[in-house]
Amino acid sequence: MGSGELTMTTLSAPAGWAGTHQPAGRRRSSGRRTVPPGLPSLLLRFVAIAILAAVGALVAWSSVPAIWGWTPVAVVSESMSPSLHRGDVAVTSAPPENWTPIVGQVVVVPDPQHPGQTRIHRISGIDENGLLITRGDANGSDDSFRTAPDQVKGIGRLLIPGVALATLDMREGDPAMFVAQTVAVLGAVALVLRPARRATPDGLDGSR
Repeated sequence: MGSGELTMTTLSAPAGWAGTHQPAGRRRSSGRRTVPPGLPSLLLRFVAIAILAAVGALVAWSSVPAIWGWTPVAVVSESMSPSLHRGDVAVTSAPPENWTPIVGQVVVVPDPQHPGQTRIHRISGIDENGLLITRGDANGSDDSFRTAPDQVKGIGRLLIPGVALATLDMREGDPAMFVAQTVAVLGAVALVLRPARRATPDGLDGSR
């Protein structure tokens, strides 16, 4: 190299560095979506509120009709399936004065085969003496007894599916359904009453 000549030396980046520089404060996206903080808790609270609302509605449907003198009757067998199932509650009203029975009506009648108990069956006919012939929808034949119209205890008005199933199981020595429903309701209450949580700057949930 002669005197007076200026030599320029090019500095090259180490291998693997080329094209990797990004402006400060910007990070490459990993392509993975993150769940917003607090969303799982919000969904759980929503489900809990829905459960409590459903339970409240069922209780209201089975209790409020009593204001009009209607009576809830638990269905204890499958003799009326598929119209009524074991564990359903049929809300009935007393027959009005001068009531005229109609074939197809669901009625509550005394059960002479089990004194003190009743059956909820459908009127399948009326014999020549004006007595009611009843039958369960799932049965292949009419009931062996006849019922006078003035002996009818109630006429079906409303149906509330499944609300008495846990209670029936409990009475028959199988508390599993009752315990499961109780735990579900208590869990829903706990979730609803649990203090709401908010996201903190570091992404963790914190109590409000």
